[in-house]
Amino acid sequence: MRDARFRQYFWIFIVVLAAVLLKIRIGGSVPYPTSYDKLPGGEIRVHVTAKAVPSDSVGEAWNLEKHVQNGQVIYTANLYMNGHEQLLFPGIGVKQKTPEGVLYASNGKIRFNGQDYEAVDLFVNRDGSAGYIDFAKVKTS
Repeated sequence: MRDARFRQYFWIFIVVLAAVLLKIRIGGSVPYPTSYDKLPGGEIRVHVTAKAVPSDSVGEAWNLEKHVQNGQVIYTANLYMNGHEQLLFPGIGVKQKTPEGVLYASNGKIRFNGQDYEAVDLFVNRDGSAGYIDFAKVKTS
């Protein structure tokens, strides 16, 4: 009887742990960034720079990373919490090239303070050192 009860508690613990890990991996809810711009239409713009985030950093940090794979360049805006990458939002296609830089379409979902947003644009300046990512509120039906 003790073994059966132990197994039952063990499986309950495993299910709860899996649910917590799944919630964290899906994104959960993060606070609004310490510095962001509100755009017309309710969009949020988060500025990103191409600086590495130290593993011992505290709090939230956003950065811009350049990845080269099979000769193709892909930029991502990344959210780090306490030095660990939590979410990344890739540039998935060129929308516009200007003398200032390149505007990419982006995708990915995030929840700021309980409100769902999706990445729509990722801008990278000409030298790849900085840019911004725009998030639009997800419309609920």
